[in-house]
Amino acid sequence: MPFEKKYSDELRDAAVRRVVERREAEPGNRSIFREVAEEFEVGEQSLRLWAKRLDDGMFDATPAASLRSAPKEQLLARIAELEDQLAHAREEVEVLKRASAIFAAEIARR
Repeated sequence: MPFEKKYSDELRDAAVRRVVERREAEPGNRSIFREVAEEFEVGEQSLRLWAKRLDDGMFDATPAASLRSAPKEQLLARIAELEDQLAHAREEVEVLKRASAIFAAEIARR
């Protein structure tokens, strides 16, 4: 049986936008997800997942944007950026390993 979407894309977009609006208006309110989920008659955990995607930067919250999927180019650019960061971190680890070996050899000679 193929996957069946329970909620329309428009409903998802509207619910997440409402969460964003409520977060800005009521930063201390801890029941926003529950209240918005009831308002739109969606699952609270589904709404949390949709908002998490927004928080992760994979989606744009502007009114004209579609929240259901990030552009392929944006995802590829983010992947490339993370790969560069990983390569840089690996280089730093190698430098630190060499430095620690030098210091260990210096201490052993004393």
